[in-house]
Amino acid sequence: MTYNIRNSHAADGVNKWNKRKQSLANVVLKVSPDILGTQEVLFNQLKDLKKMLPAYDVFGAGRNNGKHAGEHSPIFYNRDKYEFIKGGNFWLSETPNIPGSKSWDAAITRICSWVKLKDKQQGFEFFVFNTHFDHRGKDARVKSATLLCHMIDSLSPNLPVIVTGDFNFQPDSEGYAVITNENHEVQLKDSYSKDSPDYTDCGFNVSNKNCSRIDYIFYNKQFTSANYILHTDNNGTYYPSDHLTISVDLKIVLLKM
Repeated sequence: MTYNIRNSHAADGVNKWNKRKQSLANVVLKVSPDILGTQEVLFNQLKDLKKMLPAYDVFGAGRNNGKHAGEHSPIFYNRDKYEFIKGGNFWLSETPNIPGSKSWDAAITRICSWVKLKDKQQGFEFFVFNTHFDHRGKDARVKSATLLCHMIDSLSPNLPVIVTGDFNFQPDSEGYAVITNENHEVQLKDSYSKDSPDYTDCGFNVSNKNCSRIDYIFYNKQFTSANYILHTDNNGTYYPSDHLTISVDLKIVLLKM
């Protein structure tokens, strides 16, 4: 599952974080995903989510300093099912190991967090990457996609890979073409199902029809995907976030350990 939860500093009036956080958590609890990638998570929101989602452990860092300053892109995982092996963060810039770094035409600092997990019952290991690309810089999105694919190739060439995030690009974009390029060592597929609604970013108001698909769950060839679902839970007027959340079932089909 991937969910841009909308940062709590935004001037959202009736949709401020404290007024909607339980509704948002209820969506996650209803779906009960094994893995949840989240975006726009400030430290106070991270603490709230940890309380409201008690079955999960979480890994991630703030993009401003690699600690807890600024938005996080944390990964939640079911602690009963998965063992944490290792994790890390890199910045979407020309200096990815420098916390807070920013490059190209990006408007703000962006981060990618990743974890390597082990399935406690079946014993296989896999990687999860979660990120949030820049909302203004087209070149930054393309370069970030290239960097992300390079890091995935470097870190996890022989293991199953899941990538979640808000990429701020649509399927006809150059950045999307980079992510799904079959020339990468780790080839990623979009989990989207063609019979599903083609949008995720609609704003809070349920009556808004000006929507776009910019949130994705990608996976490599060691998975098959099924049951792609766009979750449209709402209170009749507003969604719990300005992005809708999506989930998909991924099944291991090939193990290289």
